[in-house]
Amino acid sequence: MTRIRKDLKTNLFTWKQTGLILALFSVVGLGGCVPEKHPIPQNKSTHPLSEAVIQDWKNQKFSMFIHFGLYSIPGGMWNGQQITIGYSEQIRAHGKIPKADYRKLAAAFNPTKWNPDSIALLAKSAGMRSIVITAKHHDGFALFKTKYSSFNSVDGTPYKRDLIDELAKACKRHQLRFGVYFSLIDWDFDGALPISNHNSDSIPAAHHRMNMGQVEELMSNYGPISEIWFDMGKLSLEQSADLAQLVRKLQPNCLISGRIWNDQGDFAVMGDNASPDFRMGTPWQTPASMFDETWGYRSWQIRKNPEGKAIEKLRILINTNGNGGNYLLNIGPMGDGAVVPFEKDVLKTMGTWIKKHEPALKGKSLEGPLQPWGTLLKTNNSLHLFILKKPAGKSISVNGLMQNPIKATILHHPEITIKTMTSLKGLELIVSKEDLKDIPIPVIQLDFDKEPELQPAGILSINAINKPVLDQQNAIVYHSYSGKDYYSTKPTTIRLEWNLRCENELNSTLLLSVPENTIMLPIHLMVNTAEIRIDLSDAKTESGRKVQRIEGIRFKKGLNSIRIQSDNHSNPHKDLGLTGLTINLK
Repeated sequence: MTRIRKDLKTNLFTWKQTGLILALFSVVGLGGCVPEKHPIPQNKSTHPLSEAVIQDWKNQKFSMFIHFGLYSIPGGMWNGQQITIGYSEQIRAHGKIPKADYRKLAAAFNPTKWNPDSIALLAKSAGMRSIVITAKHHDGFALFKTKYSSFNSVDGTPYKRDLIDELAKACKRHQLRFGVYFSLIDWDFDGALPISNHNSDSIPAAHHRMNMGQVEELMSNYGPISEIWFDMGKLSLEQSADLAQLVRKLQPNCLISGRIWNDQGDFAVMGDNASPDFRMGTPWQTPASMFDETWGYRSWQIRKNPEGKAIEKLRILINTNGNGGNYLLNIGPMGDGAVVPFEKDVLKTMGTWIKKHEPALKGKSLEGPLQPWGTLLKTNNSLHLFILKKPAGKSISVNGLMQNPIKATILHHPEITIKTMTSLKGLELIVSKEDLKDIPIPVIQLDFDKEPELQPAGILSINAINKPVLDQQNAIVYHSYSGKDYYSTKPTTIRLEWNLRCENELNSTLLLSVPENTIMLPIHLMVNTAEIRIDLSDAKTESGRKVQRIEGIRFKKGLNSIRIQSDNHSNPHKDLGLTGLTINLK
């Protein structure tokens, strides 16, 4: 697994909170009355998604994000001035635009160049397998007909059409998965908190009821939904659970983004345009914009060299897929609904490269040692090495690969010869930077006579005399991403693994210990195929540590594995809470 640069972006408003919290109950929406009570599910337990559904989502790998709405009309301009602060889709906040003035944009919303079939075909030509669109962004304007407000594309504009319905049908026609983005904050709804200097306002009761109602509409009226992409707000655990249960009830196979908060999501969402520099152990996604500065259309954005931008995004896509993640790349159509020509060129260029390398990109990501040159994917008896950092010398080492291939070639460049040899670190490929200089992203194919395997990272030696102490410093650590809002989200440790090479068969006793004040739930210990449930609440206390003795552990000759993870499968994102853990082998 390749370690990726972490570059979390935050999206902070720069002006202070104003106004008072308005009445939370008996709020009348524009064009629809928000009911006093919405039928909130009482049963918080949700049936888990099947492995097949999760794998289907992971197999999408590359998807289109669309930010489109009223903000697309000004395109980052207000009263003839460029609004340079923040993202352009948040222009109402950054431009300090009064609600009444912003609402006037609805009268101008008539995107005659919006063509759902063309959008779907563009996504397919780019190699994308699904589309996620902003059904409602922070400004509260809905691209679908909703009974909770007339501030929507059907009831409040001259366009008078349901964009979500039309795009959902286009995706179905063109065999694409379809998903929706839904903002948990709403700057138009009178029952919500006023616009603040951040995006993590709490959700008053009336606002939550409206969110529930509109999510119910989205989950009921547009056919199968692949994923719902919640965003922003600071929900209580009960509010997050309400929404999760509602989605699961109406769309049993719909994945829920982690930005529903409070560990109620099915997949972790990284920060905007960010990728993890740690190993992920849960499904995850990187959301990306063409330019870091904005997601919604910005008329004055400097756009140069679509070919260079395509290579930039391809490299991130490859690295994301190689680490087991999905890549959600955004376009921001103009106010008339047309796709920005630059963005269309970028996607078409990416699609040409992807089509040419499609068999390689369909491969499976592998867990193994870090590869400083890039990442790799496996397809049957072949490995595809994506060279994202060209070698400084005359060779490339594939760490952990001890098999010699029967053939090594650079895809679409048969004129370049590659010789191979094995070393203590792994397979070495004799190929230089000079050989690769004219190839933007070289892909090396290694063919084997049987399915290739990578040896795991960090193998420890164990025998009757040498028995290393296992801790988090010499473990392979897997993470998820957990938090109560955008600003509190952080990596959590959900799994620890150790790989031990044993000279001969060995019987051992494990002494598993943590500091005495550790508060933790039961954990699941696996030694090779043996499974043990451990509850340290009953452990003995020795020298200020809780110690659990586990006897009868058998290590086989050769490679062995030890894995620790939570015994509670209802929350795959929760931290194990094992700071200070040690395992002594006796």
